[in-house]
Amino acid sequence: MKHIIFSIIVLASVFGFSAEAQRNMIFRYKAEGLYGSEIHTVKTNGAGGELALELPLLGNKNWHYTYNFPTTGFALGYMQLMGIDSLSRVVFTYPYFLYPFVHTPMLAINLRMGAGMGAWLDANQTEGGYQFPYFNFYTGGLTFDIFLGQRYGNPLAQWQLEFGANAMILHDCYIDRRTDVMVIPNVNLGLKYTPNVYPLPIKHPARKVHKVMSLEASAQGGVNQLDVDDGNHYYPNISINGGLYYPFSNAYRMGFGLDLFYNDIYDGKQRTNNRRYNFITSDHFENHLRGGIFWANDLTIDRFTAGIHIGFYPYNPIRVPESYEGYTNDNLTENFLYWKFVTKYHFSKHLYVTTQVKSHMQKVEDFEVGLGYCMPDFGDRVKNPFSRLSFKKEDPNELKVEGETNTKHPFRHRSTGDE
Repeated sequence: MKHIIFSIIVLASVFGFSAEAQRNMIFRYKAEGLYGSEIHTVKTNGAGGELALELPLLGNKNWHYTYNFPTTGFALGYMQLMGIDSLSRVVFTYPYFLYPFVHTPMLAINLRMGAGMGAWLDANQTEGGYQFPYFNFYTGGLTFDIFLGQRYGNPLAQWQLEFGANAMILHDCYIDRRTDVMVIPNVNLGLKYTPNVYPLPIKHPARKVHKVMSLEASAQGGVNQLDVDDGNHYYPNISINGGLYYPFSNAYRMGFGLDLFYNDIYDGKQRTNNRRYNFITSDHFENHLRGGIFWANDLTIDRFTAGIHIGFYPYNPIRVPESYEGYTNDNLTENFLYWKFVTKYHFSKHLYVTTQVKSHMQKVEDFEVGLGYCMPDFGDRVKNPFSRLSFKKEDPNELKVEGETNTKHPFRHRSTGDE
């Protein structure tokens, strides 16, 4: 009976929202199927589905044109992993963002990013203890939208066929280095329906984005652990970085910069579960430091930036051996390579808040939050206001005087002797 009442409330809310939106806003419903394969932990196939409400930006403000009409969405999904008893059924919910780097009357190709939360419906007792049933959820990939009609007023114009490929990452919310992470690449196929396409927006000119170099620097910090051996003790990690960034389009920029990392966890403590760093036998300050050079690829939408930064270590005193006292290390890329998922939000011209997740391949090291400073017009300052003017010899054929045309013969200034 409770399920029936809940279903009635949900359906009434949906139809009521649709009726109200007929006068006030434009939105879409989305329903899709998912099929993928977990490639990191349980290595099995999975299938599921997703429902979502999307809020497309269709041009009632000029920045919608500047960024090619992006879309925000709110999704609820389910997936069943095959062939396992524990941690097989999962539900998740998350907001996501679609940036259409290709947008035509018939086709949109979207970069998709999202983050949220989820829960396992069957978190059972295992040899390692009780599996934590909740997790962080991340997704990213490409989504293709095919519009079934172009003419306004045609009912087919309210429908879209959607398909694409994405990767879902499920993280069990712990901050230690041996946390469980599931990676599920998947394909999706579904339909979108727009019940309301009125009122049509008034076309605005696209706001120009100045393509000038930006100098940005930030400091951020967090805490981390290596394993359950660390108990209730959390080790601080701090990083500072700076970089130069240049936008190649309204929503994409590339950058290069430097990172300096400090992690208090490499103190020489000998752990029994995670023996990966037991080759460090004493606490030396230099073991806590790493220096990196990174290459940034960022998506920028107005004040918000999200990007993948790939780096390598010119300075890294921690060289993890392939094996140590019978313990085999399966991720030696940590010795030279790292990557970060970085977000920034500018609340003023010069100041921004930032978050970053640092990882060595699939081994997440830490999560940090910080504050940064930006010089958005770096490299665009002209010390000499006349330095960009050309003083080449004038061409008289280019000289024009108001009231006269000069197409074939150059204009000649008359003297008093010509009167």
